[in-house]
Amino acid sequence: MMDGKVGSKKLSWKQTPKGKNGEGLVTLDGRECHVKWIRDDQGIWVETESGFVGYDVRKSVNDDGAAQYMLLRRKHTDVIVGFSFLKVGEELGASSTEKVKKGRKIKSQMPGKILRVNVKVGDTVAKGQSLMVMEAMKMENEIKCLHDGVVKEVKVTEGQAVETGAELLSLV
Repeated sequence: MMDGKVGSKKLSWKQTPKGKNGEGLVTLDGRECHVKWIRDDQGIWVETESGFVGYDVRKSVNDDGAAQYMLLRRKHTDVIVGFSFLKVGEELGASSTEKVKKGRKIKSQMPGKILRVNVKVGDTVAKGQSLMVMEAMKMENEIKCLHDGVVKEVKVTEGQAVETGAELLSLV
């Protein structure tokens, strides 16, 4: 079994997905559903009752040294960043929460070009708010805020090319 969290949604796999393809039971916010998955070179296709959804999966390491993931929904501009998986019974520790409150660096999960910066230093931002738009893989990807905070520093400008791991901005 594998528990995780994507934003505010709780996700539990009754069986950890292994192999190139398979199927299993998933609980998403308390609702159990049957899913099938097929892995390819870039990520995974997931089939649910509502159809197929494809995601490219990128793994990185956060400031605390823990693995975190980014999902890019194929053929859409949806980007989900900064989520991680917990083992059964494991909870986010107080130290992780304190570090988020002290400051958070937003980093580029892939190479691209900054098209728009929607915030400036001193702006108060809310979870889910658009921080900037980056063009990558011939798509416009909106980078959204994962936590409430205040913009401490903006490290990029419109038109700037960035590499994977480049710091885009920081929050306090």
